[in-house]
Amino acid sequence: MAEQMHRAVVERVMHHAPRTVVDLFSGAGDTAVALAERGVQVAAVELDEEASAFAASRLPAGSRAIAARAEDAIASLLPADVVVLNPPRAGVDARITAALEASVSGARGETRERPRAILYVSCDPATLARDVARLPGWRVEHLACYDLFPQTAHVETVCELRPKESVA
Repeated sequence: MAEQMHRAVVERVMHHAPRTVVDLFSGAGDTAVALAERGVQVAAVELDEEASAFAASRLPAGSRAIAARAEDAIASLLPADVVVLNPPRAGVDARITAALEASVSGARGETRERPRAILYVSCDPATLARDVARLPGWRVEHLACYDLFPQTAHVETVCELRPKESVA
């Protein structure tokens, strides 16, 4: 199931024909490496320094691993064609959703270069719902659930968000 989910995330990202991807909470870099192998320039952000170093050792030239808090790094990494989020159960910090929301339209309403999509991999439906609610300029395009923990209440959800056509 984990392999199916990983494949689905990579396929959904590639559906947007990205040149650049920001992979937040990238862990050891499996998603970043899979995307980079397909010619995408990836910035993989992970707080755990060992995991980030391992990701860096696997990424080709043109992509990079950054050992940092996702909420501290995101503003400097945008714009990007796609953003992948795979946070812990607590979900994403409000600074991440604020940066993604700001990418839809500027302070004076001017259109900015913005991500074509956000792929949010969530291990907690409640924090996913909270975080999506913090993104009013985005709409849910696709949702898929994966039962990685049979006979438990836990479910992994892959949520694809796209910018709304018009933002008030």
